[in-house]
Amino acid sequence: MYASQRRKEIIKMTRERSYISVAELRKFFDVSEVTIRSDLRMLEAEGKIERNYGGATIKDIAIPPFSEVTMLLNDAKKSIARTAAELIHQGDSLFLDASTTTLLLSEYVAEMDNVTVISNSIPIFDQLKEYSRGTLISIPGALNPITQSFVGPLAEQMIDNLRVSKAFIAPKGILPEGLRDHIMLEAAIRKKMIESADEVIVLADHSKFTTQQTIFSIASFDVVSTVVTDRNPDPVFQELFQAKGIKLLVAE
Repeated sequence: MYASQRRKEIIKMTRERSYISVAELRKFFDVSEVTIRSDLRMLEAEGKIERNYGGATIKDIAIPPFSEVTMLLNDAKKSIARTAAELIHQGDSLFLDASTTTLLLSEYVAEMDNVTVISNSIPIFDQLKEYSRGTLISIPGALNPITQSFVGPLAEQMIDNLRVSKAFIAPKGILPEGLRDHIMLEAAIRKKMIESADEVIVLADHSKFTTQQTIFSIASFDVVSTVVTDRNPDPVFQELFQAKGIKLLVAE
């Protein structure tokens, strides 16, 4: 593949995923990291992408800051977080993924005793930075500036070495086939959290239940124990949850 063709493909891939890492690109094109970084420098000079630590984001997509995302469907997310907090008990160890709903959930955790929180989310750490009533553990990795979270092989390796009682997962999309994400590295982190938890609790406002494809698979519903949402989903999901023995909680 010529360099010009490769760069066009890089723009396409970055646009589809919002963020893409150097490691992903190097593996996909089977070229050196030096070559990929040279491509990214060229595309940034042309004003087509923005380089970030370990990867790139597309420049012509307006991605709202994390603080703005938290305002979308805020009431629904707050009610979901409040209901989910009732599922946490003293002595629990938790994975909280990098999402606006788990950030709201962390506000309730801050008032609990003897809970261990493990997360890759910078906003959650900011929320719990003075949490002295329990334990806060960081998942390290490469920074995803869009989600303000740490991702990548180092983060995944650490999660592999842990075991928690509950994982609170807020996917970007929910299909009858399972949980989905639009960023590959974020999907990988959520998948690892699910695999390392005794109980998986999905937090999803009504907008997440969709028939539109969200590219990257996280997990099927076979591993989910509870779904917390703000409205009853379509009958196809209700029947699916009943068939699989998944508890559905609709927040008030």
